Amino acid sequence: MNDPEALIGKVLVGRYRIEALLSDRVAVTKVYEAFDLRHAKKVSMRLIPTSSLVDLESGLGDERAAVEAHKATMQQLFAMNHPTLVCIDDWGDTFIDGQQHAFSVTQFFGQGTLREFLDRGRRLSPSQALVVGIDVCRALHHAHQNGLIHGDVRPANLIFGDDARVRLTGLGTKRSAVAEQMSIEQARYAAPEIGLGATPNSATDVYSLAITLLESITGEVPFVGESVAITLANRVEKLLPVNADMGPIAAPIERAGRPDAEERVSALELGQALAQIADKMPRPSPIDTVVPKKFEDVITRPQPITTAAPKVEASIADSKPGATDTENVVVESARTRRRFKQVFALGAVSALLVTALITLQVLTASSFVVPNLSGVAEAEARNSIATFNWELIIRAERTNDVEFGFVIRTEPAAGESLKEGDTFVMYVSAGEPLGVLVDVAGQSREAATQALTNQGLSVAMSDEASESVPVGNVISWAVAKQPSLVAGDEVLPGTLVNIVVSSGPALRSVPLIVGLKLEEATAIASELGLVLGVSDDSFSNDVAVGLIGAQSPPPGQLVPKDSTLVYSISLGPDFVELPNIVGINFAEAEKRLVGAGFVVGEVSGRKSYRMKSASVKGVAVNNGDKVPRGSVIDMVFP
Repeated sequence: MNDPEALIGKVLVGRYRIEALLSDRVAVTKVYEAFDLRHAKKVSMRLIPTSSLVDLESGLGDERAAVEAHKATMQQLFAMNHPTLVCIDDWGDTFIDGQQHAFSVTQFFGQGTLREFLDRGRRLSPSQALVVGIDVCRALHHAHQNGLIHGDVRPANLIFGDDARVRLTGLGTKRSAVAEQMSIEQARYAAPEIGLGATPNSATDVYSLAITLLESITGEVPFVGESVAITLANRVEKLLPVNADMGPIAAPIERAGRPDAEERVSALELGQALAQIADKMPRPSPIDTVVPKKFEDVITRPQPITTAAPKVEASIADSKPGATDTENVVVESARTRRRFKQVFALGAVSALLVTALITLQVLTASSFVVPNLSGVAEAEARNSIATFNWELIIRAERTNDVEFGFVIRTEPAAGESLKEGDTFVMYVSAGEPLGVLVDVAGQSREAATQALTNQGLSVAMSDEASESVPVGNVISWAVAKQPSLVAGDEVLPGTLVNIVVSSGPALRSVPLIVGLKLEEATAIASELGLVLGVSDDSFSNDVAVGLIGAQSPPPGQLVPKDSTLVYSISLGPDFVELPNIVGINFAEAEKRLVGAGFVVGEVSGRKSYRMKSASVKGVAVNNGDKVPRGSVIDMVFP
């Protein structure tokens, strides 16, 4: 499968329509969001080439054996359903582009992973980390009791449900990573003994959980080096750097992260230790997860749910073959007909009585006045209406006005009457509204800043030269912690957005055009975004006639785009007659040379005598010779 996104829109095994790629494109195991056409629901689907399941050390020497082992593992996982595990719903194998793949299907959790939560700069409070730790301990203990080792516990494998509680995913979907097979990301959470050749076991799972909890609180993963080997070596005989600022949770994390595996607690013991300190810690606030796309209201826990009674279909007896109408005629006596009439009359009276009774129950059903629940905590609000026998629906809604977990409003509203069995909707605050990312590319610096801050977002700016975007306008923008997000996506209030503002075109370095033909100079200037401007032709002692003999500004000077580069065409040297200087004294000769536009050069001999000879660049010249104006005249006296 060369392009993993090429599967989007296709239906696999006649049931699962691929909707989106959730994993890294280069990962061996691809995770997709899919739609189960049979049950009309979202699911997560993992695809892995069966060739990658081959493991000679485990005795899986060919793909056939590897596929059978994979299916056996899936069967075991299917049988060990647990509320804190992302469990298997379906599995098998299929061919994609001629290559065999094993697949597994799980429930879809759309609230993101703990990795995504931390990558957005968020942190868990110690109380929130305690709740996460207990849930993962329950999952690990259940797995360990069933003989399974996870081998890759880390934030990327802890996924949030709509209830903001984590589930452990990835169990049994791949072999536990040993040091030689491990990525640097996996090594960040691996126990030190893995680097010494140990096989992943229950103690290594507990160590990985300890590192994960420590990072979720502090934002740091200790002992990380530049490679897998260095990272694992850094952890040998090193205690985790916990401190008193973390509160009571520090001690259980330190014990779970001991460098010696034998000194660590089990998953069950760690969970028990966390539960014992719960009453010593502040009550945890709900974890406000961030979905990567638009936020949608979540309807949860409808109460009660009444299952429809199974439909009973009446059976129809076919007439016997060959039977005639005459054979089916039954002759009834008058007495029998009177009995039937009495039965029918009695049935009609009974039906009327039942209808009247139902009508009476409806008319006499108890009604209750809806109390004012606005601003009341959800649990308290539930308790206050528990005896009214209403069918309760909870809808989540984001608002700035009501604290997370408290009631915003109800339908019907306070003061209205509602009968038993009727539907009562309670809108509960899901926290502050998410900010919507706005496409500010091309807007002015001020307008872009205003548009983003109006959404409750933070803005950081930087300047960059641009050939096409006007000065002061936005070239590009991106979310600092998640640059893949696009306009229309929703993020938490305060999310930092980086915008790049144009400082205009870059300055140009003036090129050397003296000595070039005009066509050549024009092409160079045009490529640099400069404009040529002509001045009067001028004499030049160094440049041939017809070429560019002078320019302004000089080469190397930095100028803005569209600046004018002035040039003049060379007329060649300006020849003038050498005045009569040979045969006269120095003082008179100097006066005549300067007056004619020449420059006095080297003088040798006694200046009080008459000049013996003159030269220009070593070439002898005589009185009346044509010499370029401005030439340097060297003189020799006896």
